[in-house]
Amino acid sequence: MATEVIMPKVDMVMETGTFFEWLKKEGEHVNKGDPLFVTETDKSSIEVESPGDGILAGVRAKQGDVIPVTEVIAYILAPGEALPVKKIPEQVVTIAASAAVTMPEPAIAVPAGIPIDGGKVRVTPVARHLAEELHIDLAQVTGRGPRGRIHKADILAFQQSHAAVERLETPANAVPVAGPVSVRPSVSIPLPDARQKQVIPLSGARKIIGERMSQSAFSAPHINLSLRVDMTEAIRLRERLLEPLQAQTGQRLSFTAILARAVATVLPRHPFMNASLTEGSIILWEDIHLGIATSVEENLIVPVVREAQSKSLGQIVTALADLTDRARNRKLTPSEMTGSTFTISNLGMFGIESFTAIINPPEAAILAVGKMVDTPVRSGDGFEFRPMIQLTACADHRIVDGAGVARFLADLKASLENPYLLI
Repeated sequence: MATEVIMPKVDMVMETGTFFEWLKKEGEHVNKGDPLFVTETDKSSIEVESPGDGILAGVRAKQGDVIPVTEVIAYILAPGEALPVKKIPEQVVTIAASAAVTMPEPAIAVPAGIPIDGGKVRVTPVARHLAEELHIDLAQVTGRGPRGRIHKADILAFQQSHAAVERLETPANAVPVAGPVSVRPSVSIPLPDARQKQVIPLSGARKIIGERMSQSAFSAPHINLSLRVDMTEAIRLRERLLEPLQAQTGQRLSFTAILARAVATVLPRHPFMNASLTEGSIILWEDIHLGIATSVEENLIVPVVREAQSKSLGQIVTALADLTDRARNRKLTPSEMTGSTFTISNLGMFGIESFTAIINPPEAAILAVGKMVDTPVRSGDGFEFRPMIQLTACADHRIVDGAGVARFLADLKASLENPYLLI
């Protein structure tokens, strides 16, 4: 029996994946567990393994295709086996006064415009946000999910089909007339009068990162508070523990590890900084899944140290070294790049002294860490230079107020300036 090769769902909010490349050729024999193809998410490129043994056949996906999760993109066949015959429903395009379009779907779809559950249209949060951005009436969209639930892919399909119908019906010299469904027009800004070096398509991970960060920036009201921390004692602690921890773990103790341990120690006292916002409620997380923002080949990924609140400094050193090494070699599993409840973003190694970061949804906050700088500080009647870093906490104002963010920062500052309790 033919084995279906599908676009995998690698995290809870993923609705589509961007296909990158096949690692096996059509007609080639593959074994179960062999790397079969590469797909891109907002986290990174992920190698997907073959679900069975046999011959790769019926390949449908090509580079750059945006494919809904669970959609079949190929088959694994036994020798001599034919591709399964799948009945393709007849394409029906219905053009009514409202310009509603019914497209063929492989799943059972609830007709557009029919209320679900007593008049409420079932829709995912991502799809609802996209529909608002595009000024699309959800009542006109056909949902392909369970019980007619509308997903992001349904919104995109509706937008494309609506645009196609308008192009077919509108003569070249016709004046556009506004209808009940409108798509926000893009503003045409003249490009510079300069020679182009290269044109890079906005696709794959770069496009998804942009979409997620735009969603966060425009939907979550950010509050950004900063303070400076004297790292003198943290440096002394690192010098004292460098050799013992390296002998114990085989890894060098970094300031990122010290900072991660401090954050994991402080966060339980500030539960609204370790939270998420859902429709109608705020979830306070018991566990601290600490995300460490990492740049890999121009893409941003966030390896996650799970249950960081229960890990010792040595365990955090080991976990960070392992995650960072496998992230740079593209060996992380999807579960190791998702599910963080709080994120640390450190750009100090690039010489950046201070910055604000965009919250990684659905988290409540992110900590931006700058470069350690020798700074004159008053001491007695004179001044002395102290190694200072600037920390900026960026939080979702819908979840936590400024005073709560300030208390978290003050607590973190005290922990780093007297770090011996972190051992």
